[in-house]
Amino acid sequence: MAISGVVPKPYAILFPPWAVFITWAGYFAAGGGGKGQGMPVFKKMYIAILWGDIWGFAGGYGLTKVIGPMNLGLPVTLLLDGIIIFLVNQPILWGTRWWGPIKYTPAIFYGFATFFSTYFGGFGFIPGNIYAAFITAYLANAIGPLFGYLQVRLAMIREVPVKEPAKT
Repeated sequence: MAISGVVPKPYAILFPPWAVFITWAGYFAAGGGGKGQGMPVFKKMYIAILWGDIWGFAGGYGLTKVIGPMNLGLPVTLLLDGIIIFLVNQPILWGTRWWGPIKYTPAIFYGFATFFSTYFGGFGFIPGNIYAAFITAYLANAIGPLFGYLQVRLAMIREVPVKEPAKT
């Protein structure tokens, strides 16, 4: 991840490291960490992250390709931005109600927020390209839970029995 700051611009990936961090933490928040808990958390997170990424793409596309070229002025643009964000967030939340694989709402917003910060922050393997931002955001979010799993597996954590405290 640090390589994107060292390698010259034409070759830099401009990888968003915060995306890995938030999904790494999300892995543990979703219940990952113990023996046999990795796969259920992966199933819970990866589809939900993709769902958020898809709707982030939809919102970003609406903001840049529909509202952006209109040059309506700041107040009207902000109003339309708010409407687009509201309209995009509705299918996100409806999906959690009706479709089982995306019940983990925080992961949806990891994907949504990461897409926005990747695209509008100029990250991705082709900065400013909405499709490259979509792919980069999803891949960065996908690495986080994997790192969480590997952290637990490679730490070789051993459970130690705890003695009952002496009664006084």
